[in-house]
Formats: sequence, structure tokens, C-alpha cells
Amino acid sequence: MKSTIIFNTYNIIIIILIALEQLVIGAPIDETYRFNITDCPRIITREEWKARKALNEEQLERTPTPYVVVHHGGIRQYCYDRESCSKIVKSYQDLHIDVRGWFDIGYSFVIGEDGNIYEGRGWNKVGAHAPGYNFQSIGICIIGDFSDFLPNAAALRALNSLISCGISLGKIKLDYNVIGHRQARDTICPGDTFYKYVMALPHWTSHPVPDKIRITTTEATPKVPKENNLDNDYNTNRTGTFTRMAGTTILLLLTVYITFCFATEIGYFASTDIPNIISRREWGARAPTSPIPALRENPPSNVIIHHSDTIGCNTQAICQARVRSFQNYHMDTKKWEDIGYNFLVGEDGNVYEGRGWGKHGAHSIPYNSKSIGICIIGNFTNTLPNQASIRATQNLISYGVADNKIKSNYKLFGHRQTTPTNCPGNSLYDLIKTWPNWSNKA
Repeated sequence: MKSTIIFNTYNIIIIILIALEQLVIGAPIDETYRFNITDCPRIITREEWKARKALNEEQLERTPTPYVVVHHGGIRQYCYDRESCSKIVKSYQDLHIDVRGWFDIGYSFVIGEDGNIYEGRGWNKVGAHAPGYNFQSIGICIIGDFSDFLPNAAALRALNSLISCGISLGKIKLDYNVIGHRQARDTICPGDTFYKYVMALPHWTSHPVPDKIRITTTEATPKVPKENNLDNDYNTNRTGTFTRMAGTTILLLLTVYITFCFATEIGYFASTDIPNIISRREWGARAPTSPIPALRENPPSNVIIHHSDTIGCNTQAICQARVRSFQNYHMDTKKWEDIGYNFLVGEDGNVYEGRGWGKHGAHSIPYNSKSIGICIIGNFTNTLPNQASIRATQNLISYGVADNKIKSNYKLFGHRQTTPTNCPGNSLYDLIKTWPNWSNKA
């Protein structure tokens, strides 16, 4: 894990230093500075999907961009192979140029359920996808209408991979914000079900701040431009003393930040909050009927996700009552020594200690001695857990890895992969298939 951290951090240091050099001396970034970023997915180029030539283009000035705006196509057309997806991407471009009068396809990138990423305007061009954000965002659209169901796992993995790649390349800020298209304008995009997924992403923000001064020229026909080229909020003359001082200050702050990342031995994506774990004493646990043995494999190499298949909870008092009821059921009806899970997560955003770290569980028979079992309280067959519980679950796993309670190369499974069951519910299972370290081979 250390070698990966050092490699990734080294890449970021180099990219940041080059960007800062250009900021301080006022020169444009030289495109000859290229690095071998190994975690970037392959992107189907415009030439490969046979894009039309753009009528005009404008370079992004704010790089890395502070926002990622997520869309769906909004049309009930779906594709699962490159040929079909390329045709749909071409149809989007035709619609945007011929009907909407834009200079090009509006999105920066388009993703198909074939798992491929299709280059739209790309990393460096101003988009035409979200008014107020086009000059400060990367716009990513998944092909299809996702009002009633999620994109498949291949598309969601591609979305997460593309964002990670953008950070690695210095195209998206480390502390970027994610928003759904509906947060930028009056629209149902990216669809109700998909928007719930977007809201659960770690960098989603409920309070985006659009750029109200700079408005894009690329959303207009060449004959009747709707918007101007002024950007009073971002002066392109960067050679002044103030900018040099700002560059020095930023460099100092970044040095402190990078040093912290090394010291904590967490990768450069590590902005994980320490989860709020409610102890057994706090939620009123009964004592086990016999001592709980330690895990045979510690730290364990597996994380198993469950749902309780019951009514959920969104306050600590109700969640504690639910956890007590689970313990009573496991001990009195199933005759287990204790509650079966290592941890439980409520939609109040709290984590409830079950058997805890390092303890042999009773949640998945083939894996009890070599896994951490995490149960999200509720039934997630047709709905997703809320944002608070998803973040708490992800933070718990990240915290476990950072504290050497879970192996860094752990595998993530849904309960149904280890035992014949519907757990953790179809919607939650589709969601965790997009998380880091999920494996289809239990």
C-alpha cells in the first residue's frame, strides 16, 4: 500500500508543481508535460466514434475544474456495445448542433452501459451542459433514461474511474464537488433514481455555487451568440505580484497537505471522515453468552455488506432500538452468542458497534472467520440507502483499512455472493458493485 501511495502522491506533486509554475510565471501550460497515469480508463476518441467537427471551441480557463456535473441522456435509448453506443453519441451531437444550435456535443464525456467512455468536448474545452457551470466543470452523461432504475455496474464503474482519472491528470480538483444536472437548472436530469446515487457520492454537495459572471458562448449559434467572453471573476493576466504571492502560499499549503498524506499513510484521495461509532454500551447491548473468538484471519481480507430487511431508522434513538431488537433475535431465536454483524449502519449516519473489529462474526457462514460484516439498517430491495448511511459505510471501510483493521487489498461482496439469499437487496447490491474493491468472484 505504501508504494502505491508514494507513486500516486509523487505524480500529484509533479503535476501540482508544474501547474503552479505556470500560474506564477503567467505562461500557458505546455502540453508536452505528460505523465504515465496508470489508473486512467481507455477513452473512445472523437475520431473513433466518428464525431463531426466542432463549429467552434473555447478553452477552459479554470483547470483543474472545481465541479463535476452528472447527467443522463434523458432518452430511453440504451447500448451495451461500442457500435451501438457510438451511434447514440453521434445522435446526441446531431441534436446539440442541428437542433439546439450549439457548437458541438454539449458534454465533456459520455458513458455507455458497455462500460466505455466516449470523448465529447474532452478535458480542456468549455461545455454546454449546465448553465453557470460550463466554465468550471466537467460534464459527464450516461446514455439512457435513469428515472426509474440505475445505470448498470459497468457504466457506474466507468463514471467513478473517469473522475479519478481527471484528478490524476490535474483536470479535476482534489476537493472537487459533484452535482446533478437538476441542481444547475430546472430539469429532472439525471433522473430520480440515478440522482439518489449521485447524492451518495462522497463529493456531492447540496450547496453548489455557480459562476454567475462568466457565461458560455458555446451554447449559442455562431450567428446569434447568447453569451459574452467576459470573466471579471477570473483575470487572465496572472503575472502580477499578488498572483506570485498566492502561488507561494498555495505551494506551502500543498506541501503541508502532501506531508500529512504521507504521515497518515493514506492515499491522495484520503479525505475520509472518522466514522461516529456508537459503542455497545451506548446502544444498550447485552453481554455475549460466551466469549467471541478472534478472527482467524486478522486483519481480514473480506468485507460483506448486508441489509437488515426491516424498517429503517433515521434517528439515533430509533436506530439503537433496532440494533437491540436484532441482537435479541439473533441470541434468543437463532441461539447465537451475540448479534451476528461486526457493525451496523443507520440512516442517521451513525455506525453501531456489533461484535466489532477483529471478532469472528455470525453473518455469512463461509466468511465469518475472515471478514467484517456490515449491515445497513433497512430494506433496500427497491430503494437505495440514504446519503448519510452510504457515506458512513464507506468511511467505516476506509477507516478500517487505514487503521489496519481491514487488509488494504480487501475484497467487497454482497451477502448474496456468499450465501443463497436476496440480501443486501437488489438496489443496494447494484450500488456496491460500483464501489472500490467489489469483486464478482467470491
